[in-house]
Amino acid sequence: MANFAQRVSEMLHNPKTQEMINKVKAQTNKPENKAKIQQFADKLRHRASSSSSRSGPGTGPGTGY
Repeated sequence: MANFAQRVSEMLHNPKTQEMINKVKAQTNKPENKAKIQQFADKLRHRASSSSSRSGPGTGPGTGY
């Protein structure tokens, strides 16, 4: 049985996989999709920075704060 790395390598060299990758690249180059991707990345960055500054006693789920 092939190990995980071998399976991934085979999948990446598959023609259908290459076709899907090319379709995704084409979609990410569209200006409206670039804007959506940027908004999503900013949202994730904001969540990561705000959650790290609020870590402490009394800030977890179910504390009512």
